[in-house]
Amino acid sequence: MAMKFNAQTLRYISIFEAATNAEVKDCIEKDDTIIFILYPNNIKKVLQNKGEKIRMLRNMLQKNVVVYEFSPDVAKFTRNLFRRYGVKNVKVNNDNGEFSIVVYVDPKEKARAIGRNGRNLHLAKEILERHFPIKNIVIA
Repeated sequence: MAMKFNAQTLRYISIFEAATNAEVKDCIEKDDTIIFILYPNNIKKVLQNKGEKIRMLRNMLQKNVVVYEFSPDVAKFTRNLFRRYGVKNVKVNNDNGEFSIVVYVDPKEKARAIGRNGRNLHLAKEILERHFPIKNIVIA
């Protein structure tokens, strides 16, 4: 679960932290998107002024910028990852040290939560696996 950052990712983290004054725990570049995982209680610094800092970063980096707040609680972190899809509940089973997660979202948002070809679900699993031992994750 050790995270490795390349020079480009370290550059993104440095720019993000300088622009927002928020502490980055993790950074993942996927296609045209950069995902920043922030330490707890840092997200307010980024989202103040109606997301002005995010818009500035998008223009500066020429990429879509997405931020999530980390939590050492796997259920809370999962809830943060799926927040925009109307999370109703998150159930976590600890199966011999590996987590099986079921995310209950608003039925109208289920398809969006999964994403085209499972893209959002796979990305959420990839993010979670960088911080926790994940067996599987299901959207219900």
